[in-house]
Amino acid sequence: MPLSHEINWSFAATFAASSDACARAEGWARDAVLPEAQILRLVLVIEELFINTIKHGYCEESNRPVHIALGCRDGLVWLDYRDQAPPFDPINNVEKIALYNPPNQIGGIGLRLIQSLGMNASYLNSEGWNIVKLAVGGGAMPADLPGRRRQS
Repeated sequence: MPLSHEINWSFAATFAASSDACARAEGWARDAVLPEAQILRLVLVIEELFINTIKHGYCEESNRPVHIALGCRDGLVWLDYRDQAPPFDPINNVEKIALYNPPNQIGGIGLRLIQSLGMNASYLNSEGWNIVKLAVGGGAMPADLPGRRRQS
């Protein structure tokens, strides 16, 4: 079944462009009448991927490319995120995730968020492009979200 509401954007790897990408994705999701929880997840995943590209991939703001494509199918938003930073797999990188130590660390939760909020995720490096594909669902926020405090 093909995707509906498909959209593709290209950005320079800047913090301003990251904000623009998140605002566009939120507007696109609202136009597609998606549930609020799904919109929040989508924007958070895009923001984490984009900021990580700038800070850790390109190591600075630059005019290097970031491509984002979105579409809907079967109640899911399908995200295709691409950059040309050095190869890095944010989906299956267990070493970086094992280093995350919440009580003693500020930051570092981004990879866990991406992995927790995305479904059917895949990573491929092809012809100099990091390609992350994942689906974002619309159900209730998971209780086991990394770093989320449980109430007793």
